[in-house]
Parts: sequence; C-alpha cells; structure tokens
Amino acid sequence: MMFDIVFLCNASRLHIIMKKNIYKEKIIKLLEKNHLLSIAEIHKKIKGADYSTIYRNVEQLIFEERIKKVVLDKDNIVYEMNGEKSQHDHFFCNKCGSIDEVEKMSKNFKYLKDCTITEVLFRGLCQKCH
Repeated sequence: MMFDIVFLCNASRLHIIMKKNIYKEKIIKLLEKNHLLSIAEIHKKIKGADYSTIYRNVEQLIFEERIKKVVLDKDNIVYEMNGEKSQHDHFFCNKCGSIDEVEKMSKNFKYLKDCTITEVLFRGLCQKCH
C-alpha cells in the first residue's frame, strides 16, 4: 500500500500524516500490465481522477524511481516500470509510430569512461514499414 507523507504546521507544532494514495497504486498496477503508456492513456484508464492528479502522481513516482519516463520525441512521452527486470531499450518506427523493446544496448558501450547512459532510443523503420 502506498502512502504520501503530509506535513501540517499548526501554530508551533508539526503534524505528520500518512495519507493513502490510491492513484499511485492504480498507476503502478496499470504500468505493470501495460508497457509504455502516456499520461493521457493512464488518465483514460483510471476512473475518478482528474488529469492534474494523474500528472502529479506520475511525477512523484518518477521522483521515487518507481517508474521512468521515455521521451520518444518532443510530442510523445510515455512511462514504464523502473527496475532490474525491465532493463531494455526501445526502437521507435518513424513511419507508423510503433515502439518495440530491444535488448539493453548501453551495456555494450563499456569503452566510454566516466559516462552514464540512462537510455538508448533507436529510430528507423520497423519490419512492417520497411
């Protein structure tokens, strides 16, 4: 179960409240079942939440490193689970917009010293469009 910690200041006392966050739980469950969803897609699938609530919770989950952002281009940003078992890169088809997982290629760049590769995105034409 996920909780947000809320700090309230009242006069000279600080109150700490553990507040259950159902939207974070729903976003995590959704991304565990569906690979690469945009905020708009997440919003459509989670009933009862406004868009800003989804956006805020997605940003918090990124900050907590539970999910990660995949930037396909300036207009297309999607999200996926973060973790050991989800280590992979992506191929983006420039024609049809399909996205495929590819083997983690950044591990092959061992010759780069003092460099951190966080994500590799391949672009081109998929087999269908080629």
